[in-house]
Amino acid sequence: MLVAVLVALTAGCGDPEKAYCGALSADQKMFAEMQDDTSGLGLLRHRTELHDLASKAPDDLADEWQTFLGAIDAFAATLHDVGVKPEDFVDGQAPAGLSQDTRTRIAQAANELSSDDVVTAADGIEQQAKDVCKLQLGL
Repeated sequence: MLVAVLVALTAGCGDPEKAYCGALSADQKMFAEMQDDTSGLGLLRHRTELHDLASKAPDDLADEWQTFLGAIDAFAATLHDVGVKPEDFVDGQAPAGLSQDTRTRIAQAANELSSDDVVTAADGIEQQAKDVCKLQLGL
């Protein structure tokens, strides 16, 4: 009886790495849209989906996802704090009429997205997707 219960409990527990790769594969359209977005704001538009993927990632990618999403979330919070929406940007340029202080805050938060830590984290996520899942994400 105990063996039957254990088998039943583990039967629904598929390979988490396979599930993560499946989720990445299912989101290839999203990654293509982010690559095609020349404004650089595609990451903000897909934050919810990226958080969902991070929740499915193997434990050995937790730090990378946390660093990567932390920078995206901080950028989104900065935009919210200064009252600017991602769709207010045109060709990656902040809307006219913003104070220099506001522009500086936005630029600092945006620059964090390309910091060494964030780039290294994105590279780690990308490399795992390439090596294990045989996918190119384009982060």
